[in-house]
Amino acid sequence: MAAESGGWISRSSIQPQHGQHSLRRGLASSPASTTHRRIASDEISLLSQSLAGDTVGFTHSSVSSEPQSWLHLGATGPADVSIPPPPANWSEDGDIGSRSLTTPNLTPGFSQFYHGPEQFQNSPASSLRGTRPKPAPIQFEDAPADFYSPPGSSQPMFSPHGRFQHSRTDSRANLLSTPSTTTWRSPRTPPPYSAMMPPTKRWWHWQPAWSMYLSFLFGVCCAIGHHIFYKTLDGRPAENQLAMLRYGAVLAFATKAGLVAAIVIAFKQRIWTTVRSKFLTVAALDSLFAATEDLSALLNVEIYKRAKVAMLLAVFVWLTPIVIILTSNTLLVKPALRVDNTRCLGIRSLNFDKEGLEEWRTPTKVHGITGLSVSIWNTTAVNTSSTEWFDYYTAPSDQFVQLASSAAYIGHAVAKAGAGIDICGSGWNCTYTIKFTAPAYKCSELASGVGSEVKPLGDQKPPDGFSTKLLIPEGNYSYYAYTSGGDYSMQMNDTWPGGIPKIDPPFPETLGAFRTEPVVWIGYSIRAKPDEKGPLNNSMPGWNDAYIPKVIACENYETDYTVTFNLTGGQQITNVTERKFLRRVVDTTWIQSEQANDGTADNTTATPKDNYVYPRNVHQYRRVAAFHSIGSQLRYFVNGTVDSKQVDTPIQITKAVQTKLLDPRRDYFTSPNLMELVQDFYEDMIFSLFSNPQFLSVVWAASPNEAAGTDAGDGTTEYPCVRSRLENVFSYHERDLWIVYSITILLALGGVISGTLAILENEGLLRSTRFSSIVAATRGPALERLGWVGPESRGSLPRDVKKLKVGYGVVHKAGGLGGGLGGLQEDTSYPERVAWDGDVRYGFGLEGDVRQTKSEANLFRQRSTAI
Repeated sequence: MAAESGGWISRSSIQPQHGQHSLRRGLASSPASTTHRRIASDEISLLSQSLAGDTVGFTHSSVSSEPQSWLHLGATGPADVSIPPPPANWSEDGDIGSRSLTTPNLTPGFSQFYHGPEQFQNSPASSLRGTRPKPAPIQFEDAPADFYSPPGSSQPMFSPHGRFQHSRTDSRANLLSTPSTTTWRSPRTPPPYSAMMPPTKRWWHWQPAWSMYLSFLFGVCCAIGHHIFYKTLDGRPAENQLAMLRYGAVLAFATKAGLVAAIVIAFKQRIWTTVRSKFLTVAALDSLFAATEDLSALLNVEIYKRAKVAMLLAVFVWLTPIVIILTSNTLLVKPALRVDNTRCLGIRSLNFDKEGLEEWRTPTKVHGITGLSVSIWNTTAVNTSSTEWFDYYTAPSDQFVQLASSAAYIGHAVAKAGAGIDICGSGWNCTYTIKFTAPAYKCSELASGVGSEVKPLGDQKPPDGFSTKLLIPEGNYSYYAYTSGGDYSMQMNDTWPGGIPKIDPPFPETLGAFRTEPVVWIGYSIRAKPDEKGPLNNSMPGWNDAYIPKVIACENYETDYTVTFNLTGGQQITNVTERKFLRRVVDTTWIQSEQANDGTADNTTATPKDNYVYPRNVHQYRRVAAFHSIGSQLRYFVNGTVDSKQVDTPIQITKAVQTKLLDPRRDYFTSPNLMELVQDFYEDMIFSLFSNPQFLSVVWAASPNEAAGTDAGDGTTEYPCVRSRLENVFSYHERDLWIVYSITILLALGGVISGTLAILENEGLLRSTRFSSIVAATRGPALERLGWVGPESRGSLPRDVKKLKVGYGVVHKAGGLGGGLGGLQEDTSYPERVAWDGDVRYGFGLEGDVRQTKSEANLFRQRSTAI
């Protein structure tokens, strides 16, 4: 380094390969006056000047035979011949850069412009004494950050004119240097050299273009997260609905923000690609630069013609709020049936063995409440220790009669009040299936059609005179039921209170015995055409063909039931899923014409007598008595007739008209499926027992041997059930969300690809539209000659200015293209500023003042060629 103190300084010189002269300069310096040359875009030189008394001293050196090394440049070469530069006097004018004088390099390519020191000293550039006008800011060179030196540093540099100069530069003065003003150097121009230690190479460094890709990736990840979040909510109870919808909206906003950020970056790259290749009016440029933030900018027609891709990206930015609206509508709340397989409390079943074990004198009490039986009893003696003592059946109990009558009248089983809450829980419905053994009537069809013969039911013959001739159209009855053949009747005509016989023991053997269980014989007629109103009497035509007589017979069986109870909305619905008929309640056959004459008032005779059920067989007898009591209620309601000689005015002598067996809407004709109706009617009476848990036969389903009573069940009564209820749940429309996001992501991907291509066209640099970038691209005299201020000076541009076409590219000097590119040009206003044909300056300018370029580059290397 040269010393900055007074005195002469001698330097080594470089011997050019093309000449035999060496240049040696001696600079006189003064601490009080030091000037620095400003770096221009046309050249890169480093000059150090020392002025002492407005004089400059020059010395000549001899040719050295040995090469000398230049440590500052890091290059070696033979010694060169120094020539004295012409003297010059400088004066400060307050400009940020000081005046300098450079001597052309003595190279073959430059010799045509240089004619010796004397001629150069007589040139206008050599006479620089006195003050001069402040130079305009034109074509300043932006050096890459790697070439900046620290503030106040002094270092030698090599200029494109083959001279070594020394200069002090401040890297902070180059803050406005942006990628948009990148200087392209001639292959003949070596890069500037910094005397500082070169920066260490890092294995990783940030690439500005990555921000576009990371924004796109962020948007895609948020879309996937949105899907996952909604997927976890799908089908779950709609709790905290507002919060969940807000979280989804946040993810939708984040997706939109990420994709839009990527598109905006791509849009900015497309802007620079457009202005580098096309000239647009100032008004169109205004609209183009504001297209993503000012909706009115989209009204300019020119930008759609000149910047189609960029405007597609801008329109995409404006339409992306639709994504938030559409995706937010993919998570809805709807009522859905929730089903839980669980265990419920308080489920009851039936066990008629409890009837067989009950002693009415010492009744069973459950939680302090006396249990009820379906039967009532008589006895043969007050003294229960007597050998002649036993109890025998009297009739069904009043409590059961009431319950059975209720089921008959309402047409379905009576349900326990509050059973839904006790078993299912508040707000829930539930279903459960239980199994138990109870009586059931097994029915068979024995005759169908006019004149058909009634077949026997097993060994049991039909009652005497019972045939289809009783039924219309041959007879007068549309319904004829006989249910008392062989029924249990009064046992003794003369008894004391409680049924104690007045006769002395021994009592008749068959006293109180169940000899047989009556068969239910039902004859009925149905309309041949149920949907048509048939003839009203036998005098009308078509009477004989309008009705079909049928006969069925039903026997009381001990049956295994499988029943599903459905408690929904406080209502009980029963469904018998399986009936397994085991045996007849009393396995005997009634003999109609034979009288018993066995000393009792009951003359029923049945065979075999060995199958009679006697009172002394207490357990079996009382169990059969319970089945008989339940069956007696069905027979009571079914028995009787309906005279339909005049169809529209039937005459009924039966309780069946109060049941669901006969339909008043059909003139009290029965339904064609009467067999199923009889079985259902009987089951309604049986299932009604659950409505009053005080009956002895009602037990816990989880503990069939334990009487339930009227109390609610506890943990020991848990039984499998299925609980269900309608509740609001989240419903995720996955298909709709991905249709919206797929279209958006594909369009955004296209925009990112377009932005990538634009970066390649923009010399591999990520360009922005920030203030510093616009200032750097518009500085210089290329646009200063326009009248930017309107007549009213309110910030609006004159119309003629808005119509001028402007483009971005190589900004020419005052001489323009015709001034002769490719050689040394001199700015006539500022003679010290010259442009070297290897250095170019980019910026905005009017059409004709700007030469646009075509770029061939990738994201890491750039190359630009003029077009």
